[in-house]
Amino acid sequence: MPSDSRGGLARLALGYGPGRIELDYDPARFAVLAPAASDPPELSDAALAARLDAPLGSAPLGALVGTRDRVCIVVPDATRASASDRVAGLLLDCLAALGLRDAQVEFVVGGGTHRAPTPEEIVRIVGSKAARRVAVHRHDATDASSHARVATTSRGTPVEINRRLVEADRVLLVGAIGFHYFAGFSGGRKGLLPGCGSDRAIQTNHLLAFDRTTLSRAPGVESGRLDGNPVNEDLEEAARLFGPTFLVNTVLDPAQRIVALYAGDWRTAHRRGCADYLETHSVSVAERRPVVVVSCGGAPRDINMIQSHKALEHARLVLEDGGDLVLLAQCAEGLGRPDFLDWFVPGGARAIARKLVEDYKVYGQTAWGIRWKSERYRVRLVSSLDPEVVRRMGMIPHASLGEALAAVPKGRGYLIPYGLGTLPILAEQRTRRAGGAG
Repeated sequence: MPSDSRGGLARLALGYGPGRIELDYDPARFAVLAPAASDPPELSDAALAARLDAPLGSAPLGALVGTRDRVCIVVPDATRASASDRVAGLLLDCLAALGLRDAQVEFVVGGGTHRAPTPEEIVRIVGSKAARRVAVHRHDATDASSHARVATTSRGTPVEINRRLVEADRVLLVGAIGFHYFAGFSGGRKGLLPGCGSDRAIQTNHLLAFDRTTLSRAPGVESGRLDGNPVNEDLEEAARLFGPTFLVNTVLDPAQRIVALYAGDWRTAHRRGCADYLETHSVSVAERRPVVVVSCGGAPRDINMIQSHKALEHARLVLEDGGDLVLLAQCAEGLGRPDFLDWFVPGGARAIARKLVEDYKVYGQTAWGIRWKSERYRVRLVSSLDPEVVRRMGMIPHASLGEALAAVPKGRGYLIPYGLGTLPILAEQRTRRAGGAG
């Protein structure tokens, strides 16, 4: 958080890739929006184990897993900060203590439609010990032969899941709780779908986020909201039809240390974690301002443009129409998909929306979101992307934060150092959102 500097200025560290950018700013001009500085301690392995032994809404693992069971553990991919390596090691030790052999356990990296993780990333995701002991499989959303159909939701989403999960006796979901601008929150049921879903299932579910009549975001689809959010309600129905055995979700601080863990029933534990997260990571704001500077929070949160857009979504909530939005996002892996730029067709956001109606794709809606914002605000991007690529997306490229701020009119603003983990809520909207995660 801010520290005093010379000349009446304050200093703030903003994450950018694996490093950070130091900003000296005038507190009279900029207010910092960040979660309350309660600074909870990192949980020890003993504390994590204690939470596993006292699950929420569920019997302990020992009462759910038999000694002859085959267990599949789903973990998130490299674009998600979750400390899954610590959780994976803990679960392996727990299962071994129950009498299971390593050959009875396997991991599936549930990356949805993201690229496959590299061997080095797999070691980081599950930890070196688990990677040596247990088979780790990469989910492929486009390989129909690797999926099995479980059911169909009432909204028409085919619950097509990685066959390894369907064939396992017990399925454990590992993830991290955070805000998600489609599903309300990450973690929980997202480990199953979209994490281990078929491309068709993922596209069908995510289409619920887009209103094809108004060519805009569907009602109820927003960060920090579960109830009344059609994307989440469809995901929860899919998970209920499948029936995961157990869930372990972490909450990380900006240094990616585990400061909370929720274990137990896939819905009960996740919802408890989401309610707590909303309470501790939302910030009440009295007014919109003409300038907002936001950092995703550094790697892996700003690994590519598709991930970084989530910080834009939060920042624009407190930005005046026509204002300046400065985004710090290194995007070391580029846009996130080789075909992402193809969505930025002539005609702006409305043309992208019409293209979505004709052939919906998840990343097409992200492209629409970026273009919609760049038409409503001046979006200034500090990144490693080619400036011409940035301009094609409708944003203004800048080589440095200093250059971007020099181009911004002298108005009052907000600084958001952890864009993905901070939800600004205007005072008049606080009542409507209250209880939305419960």
